[in-house]
Amino acid sequence: MDQAGRDDKLGDLQRNVEIIIRRSDPHTPAIPKDIIYAIPYSEGMTLHSALDYIYRVLDPTLAFRPYKCNRGICMSCVVTVNGKKRQACSTFINPGDHLLIEPIHGRPVIRDLATGF
Repeated sequence: MDQAGRDDKLGDLQRNVEIIIRRSDPHTPAIPKDIIYAIPYSEGMTLHSALDYIYRVLDPTLAFRPYKCNRGICMSCVVTVNGKKRQACSTFINPGDHLLIEPIHGRPVIRDLATGF
C-alpha cells in the first residue's frame, strides 16, 4: 500500500468514533461487559444519534431510552460518559472520540443504558 493509501485509511479512522458501552442485565448474574463499537462520524452527531445508529445498524439488542427531547430538558437520556453525567441528546461528539458509556450512577439499571427513575 502506498503512502496515499495509508493516509486515506488513517483519515477514515480519525473520522470514526469509538464507543465502548458497558452492558449489563441485573436479572442475570453476569458481570457487566464492555462492547466496543466503531461508527462513522457525521457532522453535528450527538451521543444519542450515535446510540441510535448502533441500535439500528450494528446491534438491535442494545437497550437505551430512545426518546429524546433534543433540548436537554427531559433528562430521560442521561448516561455516564467517561465518568461524567451527560445528556445524550445534547452531548456532541467529535471525530476520533473514544467514549466509555455507562448507565447513570445512582439509578436502578433495567438493562444496558436503560435505567429507572
